[in-house]
Amino acid sequence: MPFTQSDLAQIAAHGLSITETERQLELFRNPPEPLSIDRACTPGDGISLFDADREGPLVQAFEESANKGRFSRFVPASGAASRMFKNLFHSAAALDQWLNDGDCPDFPFHQQFFSQFSRFPFYQALKDCLRSRRQQDLDLLLQQRNLAPALAGLLEPWGLDYARRPKGLLPFHAYPDRVRTPLEEHLSEALKLAGAEGTPVRLHFTVSPEFLEDFQQAARLASGQIPAVNSRPIAISFSCQHTSTDTIAVDLDNRVLRNERGELIFRPAGHGALLDNLEKSGGDLVLVKNIDNVVPEPQQPEVIHWWKLLGGKLVEIQSRVHAILRRLESSANNENCRAAETLLETLGLPASSHGDKVPRSRRDQLLQQLNRPIRVCGMVRNSGEPGGGPFWVAGRNGTTPQIVEMAQIPRDDKRAQQALAAATHFNPVLMACALRDHHNRPYRLSDFVDEQAIIITRKSEQGLELKALERPGLWNGAMAGWLTLFVEVPEQVFQPVKTVNDLLRPGHQVTSN
Repeated sequence: MPFTQSDLAQIAAHGLSITETERQLELFRNPPEPLSIDRACTPGDGISLFDADREGPLVQAFEESANKGRFSRFVPASGAASRMFKNLFHSAAALDQWLNDGDCPDFPFHQQFFSQFSRFPFYQALKDCLRSRRQQDLDLLLQQRNLAPALAGLLEPWGLDYARRPKGLLPFHAYPDRVRTPLEEHLSEALKLAGAEGTPVRLHFTVSPEFLEDFQQAARLASGQIPAVNSRPIAISFSCQHTSTDTIAVDLDNRVLRNERGELIFRPAGHGALLDNLEKSGGDLVLVKNIDNVVPEPQQPEVIHWWKLLGGKLVEIQSRVHAILRRLESSANNENCRAAETLLETLGLPASSHGDKVPRSRRDQLLQQLNRPIRVCGMVRNSGEPGGGPFWVAGRNGTTPQIVEMAQIPRDDKRAQQALAAATHFNPVLMACALRDHHNRPYRLSDFVDEQAIIITRKSEQGLELKALERPGLWNGAMAGWLTLFVEVPEQVFQPVKTVNDLLRPGHQVTSN
């Protein structure tokens, strides 16, 4: 069915072209072949381990680059906290059990939440809210085991409305004098990685347009409340996912879907849409980490140490790659080509050049293989945490290390399932990225995307069953063409808050209990 004039105007207003919209529709009709998973990356086969003897030089490499102001931080932070609280949305039966018995063993999540309610970092904010808006005493409600008003105050619009708020602005950690949000903890962590005094501290958050002003205000407040901020230049910037990265939705028969007003339905296309934000953030060496993976200040030294190792390894690899690229540009002799091939092998990549080719052709292939963005990604040993992981993926340019989401692994592919069963590590999203070439020019990151690495999912919206198209994930297909190194990091650096009860874990306590 051809697009109407109204459709064309809507597509243009969304920042999309007809060609791009039709490309998306064709992906629904004829999805690409699934990824060809060869095997899991494991220690010694795709995952490196840091040598204790090398930690000192790597930390030094990081600090030297940090002192030059080369590092910045990129934090995807647009997610709402609704998933954190989803287990509390339907709590009537658990509330009744708790009220009547002071116990609800049939509801273990609620049991933990109710029994430790006063330990949550939002307790004081909720107490103030109930007193001012409902003239209720939270301490008394807890004594009476009457927690229905407390849940309402926590989740509903008349109260704190946390189910709708962005996760990055919620209270995460209770200090003796105040609470801190994830945004503040990211700033605290970035300060400790900023290098010598006077070196600028740069952080970039991607946020929902609805809460942009809230984030900006929170950043201004945080800049005046965290020690050491005033002694450094600090630049906290924000951007929003552009509507031009949205994708069109279709029904289950791959026909264009419309809402009750007859308009096309477009949806956000997943974190892969943030690639443009990453490029436009203007970073040189960029540390990428999710908004909810933060720890309180007393626990940050361990995280800082591993960031320095990851960043130092990135500096080391980039120095080697850039040196080889300069040599290749100056001369196509065999010595330079062999050095480039050796470096590719070190990165676990096949060298597509061959010694019998004419020197210039061989050199050009090596330049093409090495002149790419670089990332060093921390990987954590599996311990039941969900998430994608590191795999060797076969493609047109040989078998390369990639981060693969669970949804990308075909269930009917025996080899892929065997690789999944053999996986030893998962991706915590802890990446050090180099975004500039050996002439200090920023890469055009869209040149290194595997456009076929999409994910098609089934969703429900406004009562309609639909198919949604996710762009290649930011650390998945969007970085498929990058030079990639995986290294093992400890589980202590991965402390995400996926549910509200995660805030009770030891990794989120300011003092030990």
